[in-house]
Amino acid sequence: MSITISKLIVHKLNINNSLPILNNTCIDLSSDELQAALPFFKKHIINSRKQGAMKSCQFADINDNSIRKSMTRIIDSQNKDIINETFIDESRQLTQRLADRIRSSSSRSDGSLFVILYNDNGKNFVGLLKMDPNDGVQVNADLSITVRKDMLPSINEKLHKSALIELKEYRENEFHLFVLDKQKGINDPARYFMEYFLNAKELSSDRNMTKFIQSEIGNSFDQVIEVSSKPKLNSKLRKRFLEQDMFNIDTDLEPIIRPLLKETFRNLDLTEIINDFKDKILKVYPDAQFTFVPDEEVVKEVIFRTPNKDVELKFSPALTFEDDYFIELK
Repeated sequence: MSITISKLIVHKLNINNSLPILNNTCIDLSSDELQAALPFFKKHIINSRKQGAMKSCQFADINDNSIRKSMTRIIDSQNKDIINETFIDESRQLTQRLADRIRSSSSRSDGSLFVILYNDNGKNFVGLLKMDPNDGVQVNADLSITVRKDMLPSINEKLHKSALIELKEYRENEFHLFVLDKQKGINDPARYFMEYFLNAKELSSDRNMTKFIQSEIGNSFDQVIEVSSKPKLNSKLRKRFLEQDMFNIDTDLEPIIRPLLKETFRNLDLTEIINDFKDKILKVYPDAQFTFVPDEEVVKEVIFRTPNKDVELKFSPALTFEDDYFIELK
């Protein structure tokens, strides 16, 4: 990544009060002090982009999406005298929107929002970096210690919330932005950043399709197969993912499901129920392709657990459970 930063502004979210603290001017990048600080922001952009949790996304509700509208206004003002004014105004509105979304969630994650206009290998982006405050400890020349409050995360710390938005013409089911929305724990609030602030959806990929179908197939066909056949259904699906270079939902799903149908559904035409399953996929991944290359890295083991989860057995996804198995506790 070859990054050139042209504009930079910061606002404080000020979550514990009613309003954010908003800046009226961009940071002067011509000063020697800021020139020395620019690698800090470039490194955080690069680190965010390289995180495994970073997702390729598109704007949902593209015509009414507030963030998309802000980006379009910035695009329209480029190469004009109003670019500076527009960039400041939009960054203020973005900060107000994010602060409102955090306050309406169960999160109280305060911090600063850095809005950065930059170029990466010929493409223009707006970077939104939410940086949480940290306390820093400094050893002074006389070996005394000073604690500095509300310091920015170090260059080696990973951010939890960031968006890298390409400035372009936005079309449905195409790449619009990268989103990083990491949760610190399983009990953290819902994704206020990705869903409620950015109103973005992850784009489909072979990896996402492989993971999603594994997680949803059991519940999606539980009306027509026996409960006891669910492990076998999951096992057959995983084995098929590992055996085939391509998986086509229209042609490869029925041969897996049909042998496991309840007796009353043996002659059922599965076209409609498979179409319902495809509709479920499209709600999560509107750009989904129903023929894809299974990603072997995310094919999960087959897991059996006792009701109280004290005992758990894991089997390789390459195994096929052609017969029934009964585990008896002695």
